[in-house]
Amino acid sequence: MVRSEPTPQRPPGAEDPLITIVEIAGRLTLAVIRFKLRLLVWAVLFPMLSGPAVLTALAWRAGGPAAATLVALSFLMILAGWRLCHPGSFHRVVSGRIWKRWRRWSTYRRPWRDLCAMHGLTVVLNDHVSVPKLHRVKVGYVSDAVTVRMLYGQSIEDWQRVSDALSHAFGAMSVRVRPLKPGWAVIDVHHSDVLASVLALPKVPCCEGTGVEALTIGVTDRGDRWQVRIGGRHILVAGATGSGKGSVVWSVLAGLGPAIRAGIVQLWVVDPKGGMEFGPGQALYRRFEHDPGEGTVRLLRDATAILTSRAARLRGVSRSHTPTVEEPLVLLVIDEIATLTGYSTDRKVRTEIEQLLGLILSQGRAVGVNVLAAVQDPAKDVLPFRQLFPTRIALRLTEPSQVAMVLGDSARDRGALCDRIPEALPGVGYVAEEGSTELVRVRAFHVSDDDIARLCKEFRPPHPQNSSQEEDTGQASAA
Repeated sequence: MVRSEPTPQRPPGAEDPLITIVEIAGRLTLAVIRFKLRLLVWAVLFPMLSGPAVLTALAWRAGGPAAATLVALSFLMILAGWRLCHPGSFHRVVSGRIWKRWRRWSTYRRPWRDLCAMHGLTVVLNDHVSVPKLHRVKVGYVSDAVTVRMLYGQSIEDWQRVSDALSHAFGAMSVRVRPLKPGWAVIDVHHSDVLASVLALPKVPCCEGTGVEALTIGVTDRGDRWQVRIGGRHILVAGATGSGKGSVVWSVLAGLGPAIRAGIVQLWVVDPKGGMEFGPGQALYRRFEHDPGEGTVRLLRDATAILTSRAARLRGVSRSHTPTVEEPLVLLVIDEIATLTGYSTDRKVRTEIEQLLGLILSQGRAVGVNVLAAVQDPAKDVLPFRQLFPTRIALRLTEPSQVAMVLGDSARDRGALCDRIPEALPGVGYVAEEGSTELVRVRAFHVSDDDIARLCKEFRPPHPQNSSQEEDTGQASAA
């Protein structure tokens, strides 16, 4: 009887050598295919590099190493001459495109899975790890825009809370997360600062005609124009001493120059600090008060009278006011509004000013009586009606809590780090608009004393006449 030998058993965990070899061969084949596909993609995207490489290979095949070397050196000299003679076009066509593609892969796509896991943006369900989908990466020379499909159940606040950590992970100056549409977010990654340089006030106002809807008063960190709307808007500018509040206000007045000269806009200015900030521009104003007491009260009473009479005349006729020479837009410019509302020692005067300002802020937008106010301390007990300003601009602030007072509760989590703005960047801040959750980083033009003198000379308003506005004030006072 022949005894058969037992088949040797492999120890637990040991793999079949044949299966291992097949798996390794399959992975190598797949890697080679991927490498060839990437080469093909790069050859199509960068013909200025793939073309010389193909011609060099053909020269090698036809004439040997000497011919290939000659062809390669010729193309290298052409590229070097292009780089020296026209660096801008070379960067745009060659080096810049290579840098963008490398940054898109090395900074975002390659580490994306690990980055989401490290910052708590992944979800483990039934032993399966779900990772937010990196949909699109648009790389720019100033900032990158990363479009993300959030996981089911995530909110935009989940991403905004880790914006500071993401900025360190991307090696960026700052990161802001904004919603795109339900379930989608855009991560704005800023790796250079276009706002680091002082912006001189343009000689010609950056506005169209005498309009008040889109005044250019600076630039955004994306390199776009920073435009504000005056018609139907109240604007609050908050910032510590030396943060550049005057630059923002004067940039607005400069943009309104053609409308002031045409008589479509009238400036009523209150400078309770003795007129030091806005005194040099008196030639542009219709009314100017530097007395924080009775003088300011009279000015606000007159503005309220105009508001009341216009509202009565427009009732049932129009829902909004259109500025004209006969009935201009009245812009109340108030420097350091807290001096009137929170720091006044005369309780009776302070109470009346708060009542008049509350009426103007709540009802003035529709009838063409608007407020542009600056404040250093935005606390509620100092400025109780700050929420009545649809446009709020926060420059450098002294405390993180003040960011929420000006821009909203979650503004700092969304990237508005106003307390970290250096003192060397006056006029830099963040803007929040009513009806929008997006915060925009901006810098206003720098307006010098010479610029103010030029504005007074070029945009001096017409001589006051017996306009309907004066009649409104007189009728209301008589009543």
